[in-house]
Amino acid sequence: MEAIFDDIIHKDSKILLALSGGPDSMYLLYRLVEYRKEIPFLLEAAHLHHGLRKEADEDLAFVRRICNEWNVDLIEKQVQVADYAKKHKLGIEEAGRLLRYKFFREHKRKGGMIALAHHLDDQVETMLLRLIRGTGLEGIGGMRVVEGDLFRPLLHMTKKEILDYLQEREIPYILDHTNDEAIYTRNKVRLDIVPSAESINPNFSAVMESFRSMAVEDEDYLKYVARNYYEGNKEAREGEVALKVDLFSESPSIWSRVLRLGIEEVRGDLKNISYEHIRSLEMLKSAETGKGVDLPGLRITKSYGEIIIAKDREEAPFLDHVILQNGAAEFNGHHFLLDGKGADGIRIKDPEAVRIRSRRPGDRIRLKVGNKKIKDIFIDEKIERSKRDHWPLVEEDGEIIWVVGLRKSVRQEEKEWKKLMWTPSPKM
Repeated sequence: MEAIFDDIIHKDSKILLALSGGPDSMYLLYRLVEYRKEIPFLLEAAHLHHGLRKEADEDLAFVRRICNEWNVDLIEKQVQVADYAKKHKLGIEEAGRLLRYKFFREHKRKGGMIALAHHLDDQVETMLLRLIRGTGLEGIGGMRVVEGDLFRPLLHMTKKEILDYLQEREIPYILDHTNDEAIYTRNKVRLDIVPSAESINPNFSAVMESFRSMAVEDEDYLKYVARNYYEGNKEAREGEVALKVDLFSESPSIWSRVLRLGIEEVRGDLKNISYEHIRSLEMLKSAETGKGVDLPGLRITKSYGEIIIAKDREEAPFLDHVILQNGAAEFNGHHFLLDGKGADGIRIKDPEAVRIRSRRPGDRIRLKVGNKKIKDIFIDEKIERSKRDHWPLVEEDGEIIWVVGLRKSVRQEEKEWKKLMWTPSPKM
């Protein structure tokens, strides 16, 4: 314990302890208060009244008394977990967890850490729950001593070791009788599954911890390899990430993690992205250009040797056409300006006869080699299907004179003309 504290806590540390008043959090509070005598640091406690148990008021009174006696500032709040669970269609366990972490992070000092009293028994329960619900190496890795702003220094200790320590030093604590009732999923694991496993192997917790440690080592290495591949091969664009189809020549343990990195970068998280979702993307390896897979909030498409991970654009409206107003126009993020500056331009005779529009079936443009379908130009230039309906076409007097950025029509030179300049959309 001292070694863990020495690694994490220093004189400028700001620790907010999640304090329920139970044996685990009381043990951690006592050890932190003792350590504060050696290295002065900011120690505060946070207690959330869940509004579920009739004893909750007594729990709060106990926590208040202890914090007052041990000179620890207490932050407290009461919520109605059952109401929150009903409103958000959650189980009581999940609702309570979400409200607790929200409360802790609201009151944690800037740059500080939240100390949690999870121990080895909790770790084993977490691993078993994740196995039952379905998980991979990352889930088997369970909780870590330091995970972002969370600090769990008791993960190496068993519940028995904690209780023995409290009894030996006569440190008070309260008990939640619901922990001994198989009314929640975690309690069923604690009361039924773990004892059954220990009856077969008394060292079950130690075996699970060894398994977890190996899983963490393997997962960390695979993440390292995947991250290096991703950073060296991705092409980030606005709202999307592109990777070469060659990615699928890598081991599934690598390409699946690389795709998860891409999804996380585009979406911001991996919520509701399952193992089955990721494995379904393997079909893109042999799919035709334009084929894709829809995932929650995403469209992942194969396009000319690339895998494009993009946000779902169903809700993004686009313009059918615009006209020049005061010599300027904007079309789906593209900017057009008469006699201005831009990436490229085209000569026009009559600005009032100019329209900038999206493609239509049968559209053609007159080139030196004859008329050519706009569709064929997009194919020749390997323009992604998702972008073709948004691509600007410039027409004058009803004739397409410019597939912007790709082709210009052959027309007789006019003696008097103006130049329409174009600045591309960042999404192009």
